[in-house]
Amino acid sequence: MRLIVDGPRSRYGGAVSALEVVLAVSTGALAVALAVTVVRLRAVRRQVARLQEEGPRPTRQRRVPTATQAVRTVVGTALKVRDHGLGGVIRSSVDDLALWADVERPDLAGLAGADGTLTILFSDIEDSTALNHELGDRGWVRLLSRHDRLVQRAVDAHGGHVVKTQGDGFMVAFAEAAEAVAAACMIQRDLSRLRSRSKLYGVRVRIGAHRGSAVHRDNDLFGRNVALAARVASQADGAEVLVSDAVLRAVGEAALPVLDSREVELKGVPGTHRLHRVDWQRGGSATV
Repeated sequence: MRLIVDGPRSRYGGAVSALEVVLAVSTGALAVALAVTVVRLRAVRRQVARLQEEGPRPTRQRRVPTATQAVRTVVGTALKVRDHGLGGVIRSSVDDLALWADVERPDLAGLAGADGTLTILFSDIEDSTALNHELGDRGWVRLLSRHDRLVQRAVDAHGGHVVKTQGDGFMVAFAEAAEAVAAACMIQRDLSRLRSRSKLYGVRVRIGAHRGSAVHRDNDLFGRNVALAARVASQADGAEVLVSDAVLRAVGEAALPVLDSREVELKGVPGTHRLHRVDWQRGGSATV
């Protein structure tokens, strides 16, 4: 006896062809995809309706940060750690700062006076590397944030423009020598008035300034006088303001109280140079 097993039958009574099987599977897949699309579309419609009911959200105005405002907060310093490593943040040499081009402040050329000169001020924290090790990285970042706000406040109060920053160092340009001196004196006075509970209590900042012409390129300042200003600052001790002869002449000896003067040799600059230690308790009082 012979058994005959019949295969699937088509709607027309014959065997189901391969083409019909493929069409059936494809139709099922399309149906599933369509169902998923409908569900997603409904979800999007609900989200759109909810946003329309809430109304437009206020947009937060964002300023493009400058070298003193974007990187010079806790977040800005953290970004520097990411981009340059901790060594790039700790580094505080004014010599390195003078050569490090990271300028975001426009219209520097407009600061120059009628004779084409301007006053360049450099500042940094004394013994910053040791202080960083003492405080740890987090404590150091918090201290930097407060230091930066204090310096920026004095710069803004006297019409200065921060050219660049690195670590705890500032390079600032002023149209007038008297304003540069006033800002430097304000920084030292503000530091001296801090109470013991302040994060900046006991921090000593050294400041130096020189006046002369500078090369303007890509909103940066270069040249011999920029380097000379950095060398003046490197001669200062913590809690000192040192200025060159050029600054003293521009402000006027009668208007600038000087504690003492000294002859020094500046690295990379021929000859000796006379620097003057400003009495910041009294200096710049007329413009503060």
